[in-house]
Amino acid sequence: MKTDFFPIVASTVILGIGVLLHQSSAKSRQYLAPDGRARVVVVPVGKETGNVDSESRIEFRSADNDLLCALDYSSEDGEHGFGVVKAEWTLDSHYFVFSLSSSGGHQPWHAPTQFYSRKDGIIRSLDDYFEPGISKADFHLIAPNTVKTEAFEGKPVSVKLGALPALTSKRRTKPFLVDCKGGRLNRVGDSLH
Repeated sequence: MKTDFFPIVASTVILGIGVLLHQSSAKSRQYLAPDGRARVVVVPVGKETGNVDSESRIEFRSADNDLLCALDYSSEDGEHGFGVVKAEWTLDSHYFVFSLSSSGGHQPWHAPTQFYSRKDGIIRSLDDYFEPGISKADFHLIAPNTVKTEAFEGKPVSVKLGALPALTSKRRTKPFLVDCKGGRLNRVGDSLH
């Protein structure tokens, strides 16, 4: 009887480990810049079982896989953070654009859309350019670096990232800016509500 039991237990454990490895590796998404000189990894960090994609950590990496910085959009309670909905590099490889949604369903009209600039290593938010913010998580990129999406109440907006002016935020006393250098982990989940 022991000889029958061991193969069943061993195969179940091996199968279970295989499923766990597949789930964890299948959940992280990698985005290689078109020029192959940078990449971004989106890691699910949500606390809710079966809904780990509800909150995300985004890792910005060099071509040598060095961590430039990471943005952690998780929250303590799993309901006040953000998860990545859509992410994509611009065709010129200068910008990485990503849209977010609230893990707790707060402000369902709002889809903060942010972008990373390889030139200056800064992450900014399109919300700072359109009052009161971006409302559609599905954006479209047009070469070389134009983003088409929708602002509040379905207003279509189109912006060339390479031509955005310096600004003082209309929504806040200070624009959303994250310096993506030095391998730092930046907790930003709660700051977007």
